[in-house]
Amino acid sequence: MKTLALLALLGGSATITNAQTSGTGATTRYWDCCKGSCGWAGKASVSSPVVSCDISDNPLADMAAKSNCDSSVSNGPAFMCSNQSPWAVNDDLSYGFAAVNIAGGSESSWCCSCYELTFTSGPVSGKKFVVQATNTGGDLGSNQFDLAIPGGGVGIYNGCTNEWGAPANGWGAQYGGISSRSDCDSFPDKLKPGCYWRFDWFQNANNPAVSWKKVTCPTQLTELTGCARNDETPTPGVSGTLSATATAKGASSSVAAAIKLSSAAAKSSSAAVKSSSAAAKSSSAAVKSSSAAAKSSSAAAATASSGGNGLTAAHWAQCGGKSWTGATEVCFEDALIVEDAAN
Repeated sequence: MKTLALLALLGGSATITNAQTSGTGATTRYWDCCKGSCGWAGKASVSSPVVSCDISDNPLADMAAKSNCDSSVSNGPAFMCSNQSPWAVNDDLSYGFAAVNIAGGSESSWCCSCYELTFTSGPVSGKKFVVQATNTGGDLGSNQFDLAIPGGGVGIYNGCTNEWGAPANGWGAQYGGISSRSDCDSFPDKLKPGCYWRFDWFQNANNPAVSWKKVTCPTQLTELTGCARNDETPTPGVSGTLSATATAKGASSSVAAAIKLSSAAAKSSSAAVKSSSAAAKSSSAAVKSSSAAAKSSSAAAATASSGGNGLTAAHWAQCGGKSWTGATEVCFEDALIVEDAAN
């Protein structure tokens, strides 16, 4: 177990927190559509609070906008943005967001921090999920990560009915949410990819245990929330395999750049394969020519020495087939990026 001593200046007074930076923990799931607690100024030393969205899912410039889940102000205009949904990077890694409670810490230490979760139980055991902390909850236990998954249950608060027309207690059960993949079909388009993620990559795992550690945030997450810790510099995450949520509003320019780079890389690789194929054909022609010359020479020798009854053998090579290790082809399907490795 590792801890981090953090000096935080809050309200003009200095406080020391000893937040854990690794350990074991529990997971739950939620999606309440409410403005995240890390969306308020002064919670932590960050570049900007986590961005919230209006009822039409457009980013709000006013960071002080009240949450729609705050009944004391007759439901404010701020909601959770739909692009704070999880997505799969590859078969073994996903990116997303969570409400957290880290032992020894507070919002000043965990707001907009990122954590690598390695699942240690259930069907996703061994897979990794890197999440950015955008929220917390009074009902969370120590070292608990409440994963933000559309259709995961609204829990204590519900902004989904006002924003998306969800049932009075949200989609499915208030705690735990929906129970089958087909339930996602009726969701708003912007929430469907994150909902399907739960039943596809996450395999509908039910609150799996994790081992976790604090990590430097990948830019894929900070550019969606607009929030980065002032004590770290976000770095690009896993490159070349990005699978962005197509319906997420406010997708960063770096995501678009990643798509273009991936496409350009595929084209370059394809050109290299064509060049290699041409070279192989040329080499094959040379082999055939050499073989023909060898046959002619052998036949002549055989004729001279044994009346023309000499025998020759030719050796041939093949290219491609099951051993093909050519380019990765990038396909676009319903605006989602799908990586399909040929090998």
